[in-house]
Amino acid sequence: MILEKRKLFSFLEKDLEILEDYFKVFTSGLDGVLKKTVQSTLLAGGKRIRPGLFFICAKGKDFNIEYLIPAAASIEIIHTASLIHDDIIDSSLLRRGKKTIHNTYDRDTAKFVGNYLFTQTFSLLNKYNNPEILEEMSIAAQNLVRGEFDQIKTKKELEQGERIYLKKINEKTSSLFKVSCALGGILSGSARAEVEKMRRFGQYLGISFQINDDLLDMDGRKISQNIGKPTGNDIRQGNITLPIIYALRNRRFKKEIRNLFTKEEINNKDINKLLTMIPETDAIEHARSRLKFYLGKAKEIATSLVSEQKKEGLLKVCHFFEQEAGGNK
Repeated sequence: MILEKRKLFSFLEKDLEILEDYFKVFTSGLDGVLKKTVQSTLLAGGKRIRPGLFFICAKGKDFNIEYLIPAAASIEIIHTASLIHDDIIDSSLLRRGKKTIHNTYDRDTAKFVGNYLFTQTFSLLNKYNNPEILEEMSIAAQNLVRGEFDQIKTKKELEQGERIYLKKINEKTSSLFKVSCALGGILSGSARAEVEKMRRFGQYLGISFQINDDLLDMDGRKISQNIGKPTGNDIRQGNITLPIIYALRNRRFKKEIRNLFTKEEINNKDINKLLTMIPETDAIEHARSRLKFYLGKAKEIATSLVSEQKKEGLLKVCHFFEQEAGGNK
């Protein structure tokens, strides 16, 4: 599943266009290298999944796009900051088909650009004078960083299972999905129980999203054509994703990947050899089954929401994921 913003959030087109205009104004107020680097990332055409979820969960009779834009922007900005830091850690050369900041300039420049964007996240949320939303984002940011640490700590550890994997992605990926939905619910004045439902929706959708991303990394055709990332990047980085966890049940695959991780340098030939072995296992099918499971849980929660606007919007997202994800391909 390659998510396309135009298809996924076609019903939010006007809201997202206003957000894009906001980002253009935001970046135009910067100067020098900071302006160039922030524009190259923030205006690079991301899918805007997280602010899209925020807008859906903020829907209601008092929906005011101008009031909501700073919060929506803060969500996408902290996500962008996390991507910049991820690229430094992973020594990634490309992001969305373009050279990463540290590849264009240097690691220190990229680090400080990411740090600047992190500070802007809280500056924007402070405009609401609402301690609750600042606390929500603080917890999300803490979990985001903790998830990155856990991923670094468990690189190349072949004995880790699904439980450890889920803990990592709950922190690293689902944290921003959860806070996007929760902030939308809070700023729309939803009841606490409804906000918690939206938060859980974000958690399960985030898990589904990450599993899909893991599956994409196994498919060279889709990666090279649409995202600009190399095939098998997770293996190259030593990240043990869900398809790899399932593939490790195959003795031959486990032996090959263990030998690979002892090498000082992993080349494309090594990666391709492992990728051709994946279909010989049931890893892809098993991972797709788990993706469908968590997507089903997200759908159940969306169906239970009181607000028809929120329910309809989140079910549209689930339907899109169902059609594009994983099961029929």
